[in-house]
Amino acid sequence: YYVDRSREDDDDPHLPIIPHGLRVNLPCKMHVILDRTDLADIVSWMPHGRSWRIHKRDEFERKILLQYWGECTMPSFHRQLNNWGFIRMKQGKDQGSFYNEYFLRGLPHLCKKMKLRGKVENKAEKRLHQPDLYAISEMHPLPQKSCGVH
Repeated sequence: YYVDRSREDDDDPHLPIIPHGLRVNLPCKMHVILDRTDLADIVSWMPHGRSWRIHKRDEFERKILLQYWGECTMPSFHRQLNNWGFIRMKQGKDQGSFYNEYFLRGLPHLCKKMKLRGKVENKAEKRLHQPDLYAISEMHPLPQKSCGVH
């Protein structure tokens, strides 16, 4: 079941989201991409800021995957999302969008709590119990704009 992480503090505010010398991981790249208003017609946050959706798959592959991941294909990108714990919404207003409890608009520090997962984790139960992210956001609204990734 979904746990609202929007009130969680940054455990180590002096530790940058992207530590010096390390590669930028998928969650950090996605925050950067979703902060770009010039790409909002291709990929953007859902209105509540708890999930995001690809609007134009072909342009996403051509412009974003190529620029940020090199020769990555959509199936490979989806595997990476899965390995980072993103879940695709299968129904409702958010159908087709991706969410992770630690991936929230305006709160990039939560990405520090995201871990690359192995293939052993079973997310079937979470997929069966998809949250109403609009209702959660009414109780716990997120910032309207992102704070940027530092």
